[in-house]
Amino acid sequence: MEITRLFDIVYHQRDNYPQKDALAAKENGQWRQYSTQEFIDKINQFSRSLLKYGIKKGDKVGLIANNRPEWNIADYGMLQVGAINVPIYPTISEGEYEFIFNNAEIRICFVSDNELYNKVMAIKDNVPSLEEVYTFDDVRAARHWSEFMEPGEYADNQHEVDDAMQAINPEELATLIYTSGTTGNPKGVMLSHLNVVSNIQGTSKYLPL
Repeated sequence: MEITRLFDIVYHQRDNYPQKDALAAKENGQWRQYSTQEFIDKINQFSRSLLKYGIKKGDKVGLIANNRPEWNIADYGMLQVGAINVPIYPTISEGEYEFIFNNAEIRICFVSDNELYNKVMAIKDNVPSLEEVYTFDDVRAARHWSEFMEPGEYADNQHEVDDAMQAINPEELATLIYTSGTTGNPKGVMLSHLNVVSNIQGTSKYLPL
């Protein structure tokens, strides 16, 4: 299997080096492990939900979260259908959020917790493109990401996901990563699948992967 797009990596992992604990995180004080196959199943569920929501190729999705499996699931789920992941620092100001959200024209956003939810909701009315905000943690009055994932439980549109994956070119935009803005407003750095995959391929010669 030739790896040219970022989501190719996880299928290469499944076919060659499947793991029982590809991802792990503490949930309610207990370790929760995700096997490689379960990770892929969750990714596809997220992709199906994106399509059922109406997210199209090229649409921007915000992601503001700490290091956690949900971040990876959402990231790969976006990449598979051509949605653009816009990961944003959790520690920046509401004003910077407002600028980035408008500059990128983010349609939906996923955040970790109550603090980040409140920061995004504080600027939501100033971002015409922003339709919904979902949380990974249970937050009062917020829409939980399980609600977003629910339509994707049914694989009736998996063929649409498969078709979308096949149509994605390695040189197409994968993510917009905004700079810290130390010389003015943050600037969105456009990275393609190939930009990141080539880095992985280049370093794999020197790392015992």
